[in-house]
Amino acid sequence: MKTIDKKNKIEKELVFKISRMKEVIKPTKPHKHAGYHEFIILNEGAGVHTIDDTDYEVNPPALFYLNGEQVHCWDFTQIPKGYVMIFKEAFLDEFNDIEPLLSSIPTHMRLGKDNKHLLSDFDLMMKEFDSSRPNQLVLKSYLNVIIYKINELVTRNSQAKGDDKTVSAFKALVDKHYKTEKELGFYADQLHITKRRLSTLCSAEVGRPASSIITERLVMESKRLLRYTNNTISEIAHELQYSDASYFVKFFKSKTNLTPLEYRKRF
Repeated sequence: MKTIDKKNKIEKELVFKISRMKEVIKPTKPHKHAGYHEFIILNEGAGVHTIDDTDYEVNPPALFYLNGEQVHCWDFTQIPKGYVMIFKEAFLDEFNDIEPLLSSIPTHMRLGKDNKHLLSDFDLMMKEFDSSRPNQLVLKSYLNVIIYKINELVTRNSQAKGDDKTVSAFKALVDKHYKTEKELGFYADQLHITKRRLSTLCSAEVGRPASSIITERLVMESKRLLRYTNNTISEIAHELQYSDASYFVKFFKSKTNLTPLEYRKRF
């Protein structure tokens, strides 16, 4: 059985690492970095960054965020310059509100001229990390500040609506439980609100009902497995915890207008 390639850019004993982006033009194979989060900030470069099912134009200054389960690859046409920062959730254990903040960060953000202070923050963090005796508390504080600054940009860019904390918490729960819990009632119970209230919040904040967020997460993972593995349809259905492969096929076609095999043949 073929599985998605996994790359490990961080030593087992480390929970944080920052480095400069490799200044090379070389296409990479689709892979993911299971077990840690990754921020990539670029101030130079051009090309395409494919993440899951979407091609993003590399148009610096820009920020990319990968949550550990996303599959991605690069195809640069100009040498990239910037920073790659990776960290495990354990690095920020003492910051209780980090998980919902991370779940609200989009995969790609185009940065304006007034956002270049983020690049300076990455530069300061790199200098601390490369020092003879890097201070872990300083690095944690830098990362915490960076995550808050990114969320401030997200809020500012969302036409003053801002992501409601409940919606962010809901997205984080979906990322954790989408394979085993496909019903909205489970998430509403976890958040101690009604299903109607949760759907109202989602409609107001992200423009679509709460149930669609669960569906979109399932469809995204389905596409990822169809595109980047040679697992059979039955194996994929089993991994996504559908009791019946035919039901999975029916679900996928209803959301994409393609059967799983038709979608796979496109790639």
